[in-house]
Amino acid sequence: MKKILSLILVLAMVFSLAACGNNQPPAEPETPETPETPETPEEPGIADSLTLHVGAYPDTIDPALNSAVDGATYIIHAFAGLVGYQQKEDGSLELYPDLAKELPVGKERDDGKVEYVYELKDGLKWSDGSDLTAHDFVYAWNRAANPETAADYGYMFEVVDGYEDVINEVPGAKLNVTASEDGKTLTVVLPVDVPYFNELAAFPTYMPVKAEVAEGNDAWATAADTYIGNGPYKVVEFSQSQLIMEKNEYYHDADRVITNELVFAFNDDDTSTLAHFQNGSYLFIDQVPNDEIKSLQEQYPDEFFIEGQLGTYYVSFNVNDENFKAFGEADKAKIRKALCLMIDRTYIVEEIGQAGQVPAAGFVPMGLTEPDGKTEYIAKNGPKGDGAGYYSVDPDDYEKNCEEAVALLREVAESTGLYTVDENGVVSKEFPTIAYLTNEGTGHGAIAINLKATFAQYGTNLTIEKQEWATFLNTRKNGDYSIARTGW
Repeated sequence: MKKILSLILVLAMVFSLAACGNNQPPAEPETPETPETPETPEEPGIADSLTLHVGAYPDTIDPALNSAVDGATYIIHAFAGLVGYQQKEDGSLELYPDLAKELPVGKERDDGKVEYVYELKDGLKWSDGSDLTAHDFVYAWNRAANPETAADYGYMFEVVDGYEDVINEVPGAKLNVTASEDGKTLTVVLPVDVPYFNELAAFPTYMPVKAEVAEGNDAWATAADTYIGNGPYKVVEFSQSQLIMEKNEYYHDADRVITNELVFAFNDDDTSTLAHFQNGSYLFIDQVPNDEIKSLQEQYPDEFFIEGQLGTYYVSFNVNDENFKAFGEADKAKIRKALCLMIDRTYIVEEIGQAGQVPAAGFVPMGLTEPDGKTEYIAKNGPKGDGAGYYSVDPDDYEKNCEEAVALLREVAESTGLYTVDENGVVSKEFPTIAYLTNEGTGHGAIAINLKATFAQYGTNLTIEKQEWATFLNTRKNGDYSIARTGW
């Protein structure tokens, strides 16, 4: 069971901090809100149906519009790209040709541009049984890159020739991506070679989309009857409480799909999520209350896993925040830096995170290397390296960071006269209130409370607005915040 779950949820696990997998048969639900749990074998083995949790109700599961990990998890179950990732016996991932017959190598053309040619496998189908061809990729990629689509990840096609004309809305502009007349070959032209282009082709934004269901129907990805994919599973139910997928008989590699049904339960309350796991109604969850981590490690030694995350948790500042419109750009930058220096990153990872996280001194996370593929990037550019990131995260330097923060706030106060700073480093009540935007989750909430308490020591008032997941994503996208929690 554990191996099956790891295969199914490999993308989600890469981004998860903590997860539980239950190898016991599910119990009857204890609350009305619990999704109905399908029957599973009483003896350990391969389950015919799995009830899983990887997040709340998603903002979108449109391959072009999605920019969230949970949405990507659903998408890679319902869609397949030219290239995919598969798990090796040692648990690591490797790139492999999915819809393509082989992984192409870029070839330089006479005009200096580089060409990638993907030959598609025979007999590819959509989940409704209709033929899938290279023309579907041409449509999907141009749709995602088109500014009118407003795709967060539209810039992923910046490496493709023609992209500049597309985003500049040159009449008739298209990506330099063409399908052969018979639809069996896709030719992609790049201005210069991009050695990682096959990796890009495995990204959800690069998945094909069926024009007949998406064209002229902005809601196509919100209903099971129009959500037509080409991956190992097809969507049969999409409600506010769950997303149900069944094995797609038209998937080109259907023989490798061994679980017939996946029930993705939506829940944005990690305390409730844990309760569902403990009563057996969820067989897998990817979030738990942070203060439960240590006890869960003891209670479920064979089922609780803490996985490394190739990412960074950080806060985003809205540089156009109306609350700070009276300040000049240079002064706003000083205020932002001061607030960042006040944050005790070591306390947050040790007392709130509690899962082995490392304080971030910059955007690039541990696990990424220099171009040589061997040297850890943060060995040189991290907190202990020559380029020590934006801030020192050494606990011994925290007091010095705070002193610098107060000095910056005092500089702004003296140059603008908009507020004052007393001898203890506390700003006056005229200093603008800061609105902090976050989403549901005990960990996110605890970090918000910590920031509020930290800033309050210096007289800064921080209000906390906690929203459900989909609403949060759109509020953040619209810039309706002073500071917002973010992860990448």
